[in-house]
Amino acid sequence: MTGLIEIAVVLLFVARATRLVVVDEITRAPREAVVRRLPEGSPLAYLLFCRWCLSVWIAVPGAAVWWLLSDVPRWSGLWWADVPTVGLALSHTTGLLVRAEPEE
Repeated sequence: MTGLIEIAVVLLFVARATRLVVVDEITRAPREAVVRRLPEGSPLAYLLFCRWCLSVWIAVPGAAVWWLLSDVPRWSGLWWADVPTVGLALSHTTGLLVRAEPEE
């Protein structure tokens, strides 16, 4: 049961951190400042407005931290297999959670 709670907490962290960067009003000014400095059509500018995209870059490090700090047994025990797998699962679930939010 502890493992499920840990994964749920990591998932909610990834979802919230992604939303914070991509859509929250508190980060609008820094986000727009970065985009203004980038060339037209920059992939980084797109990343800053795409929750599906950015969640990968937040989820994989989140999965790595979870893997390092958790005592829960891993299914493979190999960081290079578990971290990307959990990271991509967290990212995809974050994307699905986005669908539950009302349009802004």
